[in-house]
Amino acid sequence: MARKRLLKNLLDLATGTFVSRILGFLRELVTAAFYGTGKSMDLFVIAFSIPAFFRRFLGEDVVERAFMPPFKKLLSRKKQHHAWELLSSCLNLMTVVLIALMTMCYFVAPLIVKAIAPGIEQTYMGQAVRLTYWILPFMVIIGLAAFVGGILNFFEMNRIYALAPAMLSIGVIIGVYGFQSLLGIYALAAGFLLGGLFELLIQIPFLWTAKIRNTQAHYSFSVNVRDSEFRKVGRESAFILLKALFDKSVEIIGRMLASFLAAGSIASLWFSQRLFQLPVAIFGLAISRSLIPYLTEKYALDEDDDFIDGIQTGIRMNYMLIVPAMTIMIVLARPIISLVYQRGSFDNHSTDLTAVAFLYYSLGLLGLSLNAFFSRIFSIFQKNKLPLYISIVTSVLNIALNFLLVKTPLLHAGIALASSVAFSVNSIALFYFLNRELQGRLSWVSVSKEFLLAVCAGIVAGLTTGFVLYSGLSNFISKTVSIHVASVGITLVVGSLLILSIFTAFIFIIGPRSLRQQLHRFLRFLR
Repeated sequence: MARKRLLKNLLDLATGTFVSRILGFLRELVTAAFYGTGKSMDLFVIAFSIPAFFRRFLGEDVVERAFMPPFKKLLSRKKQHHAWELLSSCLNLMTVVLIALMTMCYFVAPLIVKAIAPGIEQTYMGQAVRLTYWILPFMVIIGLAAFVGGILNFFEMNRIYALAPAMLSIGVIIGVYGFQSLLGIYALAAGFLLGGLFELLIQIPFLWTAKIRNTQAHYSFSVNVRDSEFRKVGRESAFILLKALFDKSVEIIGRMLASFLAAGSIASLWFSQRLFQLPVAIFGLAISRSLIPYLTEKYALDEDDDFIDGIQTGIRMNYMLIVPAMTIMIVLARPIISLVYQRGSFDNHSTDLTAVAFLYYSLGLLGLSLNAFFSRIFSIFQKNKLPLYISIVTSVLNIALNFLLVKTPLLHAGIALASSVAFSVNSIALFYFLNRELQGRLSWVSVSKEFLLAVCAGIVAGLTTGFVLYSGLSNFISKTVSIHVASVGITLVVGSLLILSIFTAFIFIIGPRSLRQQLHRFLRFLR
């Protein structure tokens, strides 16, 4: 029953996120068509850096990792009143802090823009600051949406939780199509504000469902600073905030370096990163978010064997889902970018800039996905200090590699490669210390063996598919199908199916029993 529950949660999250990301693709397609990788898009990316940080920090970090584990633990131990008092205190304090930070950012916006992009010409500074003024309220709206979404996720209401971000994309598309002729690039900021509001409002009615009301759900306007659990949430939030700041500093320094490169370098990193995060959201975060409520419950009830088994399941799921996705992205990088973005202002040059960055980001996909999973397990222990320390070390590594690789012929793609190396090193370090926390109950031998076999399966699938496609099949498709979009789409479908088929066959024939069982369970559940 536990495995069926986990697979159901994974499927709900993955399918819901897939729908949301399809709309996200449409959003990026519209954005790329209207603004391309020109200077105005560079300026928007700079302005969006502040609310984007708070969106990630609150949605994927504090709400899920600092607040929800103790909240879930209290509910699992039948302390409903205490759990909802904790929720009220955290929500109230978060709202006040967000409004205060937004207000402060209005006063220091010019300094922030100058710090993020020191290479920007003075003539564009005013527009970048005005864009920042427009987009700042998004941090408050998306913070509240993230909090509500975290509640739905921990009550395993995963379909609406995963589908809600689709409303953000709808709002952006409405904003760009409806106001671009009137507002120009400011229409994109207006669209994000509208979409964030949609994402918040669509989730609120589900807080009144029976599953939540039956836990004696209530809300109060108080902030109980004496509550020990509240103080723990505050302490863990501080560690998570510092970690997020270090992670964000790497991204900002990357943009600073890119601001000295050719026009479009910042925007191409933005577009490639957005696309690179798709499989992390569909599969990586879906794995984490489907398992963490279950693992939190098992940890609270001291069911150690089920807890360890759940962690091993999460690692194997990453191997089975992320490695083939990573292979597809590496082998088919340019066709993917061409199909998704190339139209309107996004020309061949934009595709070339974005595809090379996308390829090098893709090398770190598994590391990034495992980072999300392992970090959330440390949050169950309420030990976010260790991931912070590891993040500090890998951030320094990432920044050093940024300065080194950006001077090579890779240019802006060197920034993407530096991130991939840092993601991979971070995941290895997190696993090492997680295993120490679990007193060695996760076997290095079995985890390494499964990893190597999964990677070997990906390499074999990638090399075989690359040889088949680029030795003549892709040219044959392009000559047979005259419509460019259709030929690129067919190439992607054929290449992806080849990679998935070869990867699956390799695992079933050569892979260890544990991976074969995991893959068999997943395929059987899909049927």
